[in-house]
Amino acid sequence: MPTTVGELLRREGLLLAPGVYDALSAKLARQAGFEAVFMSGYSVAASLLGEPDIGLLTQTEALEAARRVCAAVDCPVI
Repeated sequence: MPTTVGELLRREGLLLAPGVYDALSAKLARQAGFEAVFMSGYSVAASLLGEPDIGLLTQTEALEAARRVCAAVDCPVI
C-alpha cells in the first residue's frame, strides 16, 4: 500500500480521492477501497458549523478535524 500522495501520483492512471469531513466519513471511504482522501475547509465548516467556509472555522478547529481524520485512516490525507 502506498503511504504518500507522491507514491500514488507516480503510478499510471487516475487517483480517485473522495472528500471527507470527519473520522467516520474517512473510515467509510477507506472501507470502500479508496487509497487516499481529501479534506476541504468547506466540508469541515459545513459539518461542524452548518455554515460555508467564510472564515468562521478557527485554525484550531480545522487542525483538530484533520488530526481526527488522519488518526482514523491508514492512507494519505490531502
